[in-house]
Order: sequence, then structure tokens, then C-alpha cells
Amino acid sequence: MGVKVLLDSVDKVRDFVDITRSTSFDIDLISGRNTYLDAKSLLGVLSCDCTKPLVLDIHAEQEERKELIARLEKYVVA
Repeated sequence: MGVKVLLDSVDKVRDFVDITRSTSFDIDLISGRNTYLDAKSLLGVLSCDCTKPLVLDIHAEQEERKELIARLEKYVVA
């Protein structure tokens, strides 16, 4: 199950990408039904509709997932 994040400004996207780039595992953002974006790509994230929540798909072990979600807490939405 993915985590929903809201990245509704360029500054938020920049900070989010900086955090995701610091990891060694793959992270995708899902926009809509079938659009998968590399969460470590600034241009990729900026190319989607960031006014709506995106689903974060983290390809890592449970402990790494928890650590990353804690670092991204300010972007997580219900």
C-alpha cells in the first residue's frame, strides 16, 4: 500500500526530490491510474499534476520505508 503525498509548490518538490535522492533504493510516484514517475527525478515530478496527492511507492525493506516516511512526514496527507 502506498503513501499519499502532496507536493503543491516548486520548493516542496525540490526538497522532496533531495530527500528521495539520498536513498539507495527505488522510489516511484504514481499519478492517476497508470503513470509511474521516478521520485528521484526533479523534471519527472515537476511534469505531473502536483495539485493533487500522488501515491508514493517505496521499493525497500520495512525499516527503510519507515525511516523515509518519517523524513517525508511534512508531505504526507491522509
